[in-house]
Amino acid sequence: MIDMLKISIPFKIEFTLQTAVLGDTSVCYVDIEECSRRGISLEAKTVNFTSLISVEEANGVFDKYEISDLRHPYQSLPTSHTGMAFKIFQGTPNRDACVELKASPAKIIQGHNVYGSTSIELGSQEMLAALWHVLPDFYEMLDVPNTLLDLLDATYSARVRNENLVKQVIQQLKNVSNKQMRTSVRNDHETTCYFSRGSRHVDRKVYGKGFEFNNQLNEMRSKVEKGNLAYQKIVDVMSDPELINFARNLIRLEASAKRRYLDEFGIPKKLFDAWEFQKNYESDGKNLIADIWVKAFAPLLDALKGQKMNIFNDIEVYDKLKAVYSKTTPKGNITYSKADRVFRFYRSLLSDGYENVKSSFSVTKTFYNRLNLLLQAGFSKAQVQNLKGNGMDNVIPLLQVIEIDFSSQRPSNWVEPTLPIFNAYETGDLELISNVVNLKVA
Repeated sequence: MIDMLKISIPFKIEFTLQTAVLGDTSVCYVDIEECSRRGISLEAKTVNFTSLISVEEANGVFDKYEISDLRHPYQSLPTSHTGMAFKIFQGTPNRDACVELKASPAKIIQGHNVYGSTSIELGSQEMLAALWHVLPDFYEMLDVPNTLLDLLDATYSARVRNENLVKQVIQQLKNVSNKQMRTSVRNDHETTCYFSRGSRHVDRKVYGKGFEFNNQLNEMRSKVEKGNLAYQKIVDVMSDPELINFARNLIRLEASAKRRYLDEFGIPKKLFDAWEFQKNYESDGKNLIADIWVKAFAPLLDALKGQKMNIFNDIEVYDKLKAVYSKTTPKGNITYSKADRVFRFYRSLLSDGYENVKSSFSVTKTFYNRLNLLLQAGFSKAQVQNLKGNGMDNVIPLLQVIEIDFSSQRPSNWVEPTLPIFNAYETGDLELISNVVNLKVA
């Protein structure tokens, strides 16, 4: 699926100012004041404040502001669901004035990015439609037919058996490097691993989707509880039990393909040309986004060939501990922290054996306290005492754990969204909106 799109839209020439710089080189600036007149909120880098005394007025003190260096800060525009990042770049010697839009197509169309479409056209159409709907007068300043495709995130997931295994795999990957692909220096997150962060070609990361999804859902619920009802629609979407279950135990591998990387695939710079390129590329059954992902992660997959890891595949043990030691927090969330602690103790018994673990405790009472938690969950003492430290029985190839099944990335009942998408269409003139947004025919 496409998890992020970044596009840039130049301004029409009549709304730009040419300024000579260093002889033949010129900078194309946008008329930022005209942007403000068409609904754009600006900020000033420099504000000088003075108080002047009026001779004509008895109480004649008034304020004078001198404002300079107007600019547009990053802004979030509403879409059908989540926000879309929006910023005006006024122009530099290396980049003409343009508007940058950045969003997750899956999130703005569906309200979540657990799964979604691989269509560049579908996502970018929604982004253009949202910009036009919110700022129609400003939209008229833009040279939409020459919109550029700057970046896309190609994302696929592997499903494992439990959340603990998700963490194990990610920790294992932090020790892997191959060719130009290196793990980033700062990789402190327990459920996320970054590779080649800051590359000019492609960034890669691997993370536990279930953990990220639950964190986002809790954050949205918290905002709604504080009175921000704008997030209620997203909470309703993300609270779907089937969606939550689908996100569980997913290891997501995400490649952020930048312009130089897209060039290697021959993908045109112009957005509307990229639409046609993808259609032609996939006319014989290929998948452009999947192929970008495969190339991006080839160094990682090559490095994992033959590599093995210890896994603890006692799913029944972990599920039993969660059933016994789960706890509901005051906010209504379920926590398994105690079950996790008991399971870690069980893992040490499995790995090192009963007698070795017992002798490693300086305080015997602490060992028996933890042992009793296992026994109270239904394990027999004889069963636990017979753990001899055969952890090597759980060694399997790492590629077997994170095998990507391209055919099961979405639920079987998922239906590809169709245009028009943006909810403004419900009350708008469909033909007019289609003509405004679909300016590639102009």
